Amino acid sequence: MEQRTKRLWVRLSPEEEALFKQKAARYKTISAMIRDAVRQFDDTATHGKVKALKEMTALYRQYQQELSWLGGNFNQTVKRANELAIAEELTPQFFEQTLYPQVAEIQKLISSIKGELHDIAKEVSKL
Repeated sequence: MEQRTKRLWVRLSPEEEALFKQKAARYKTISAMIRDAVRQFDDTATHGKVKALKEMTALYRQYQQELSWLGGNFNQTVKRANELAIAEELTPQFFEQTLYPQVAEIQKLISSIKGELHDIAKEVSKL
């Protein structure tokens, strides 16, 4: 085993010292815990997480925008179907029994997807 002859001094607040001691409870010494933490630290992984976060954010924004456009187009379609039903070019029975239940399901699905995207974005931003 290599001789450890170098010493580093670190200034800590009382709270930081308590945290170091708490984290080092499984180790023989605080120094052993710090050496292990430094060995495990991977700066490239941190950069990878930041890159993944940026990509997820861009994807989230893209899908949010596309879902908004889809919702707008969908609302225009329903409005037009309603106009046709009022003009008696589309039977009210068809509108109420066939079209409206499908419309309600699609609206729920769009809202659900938007909610899930929002939840994913919140979780990813915690990385």
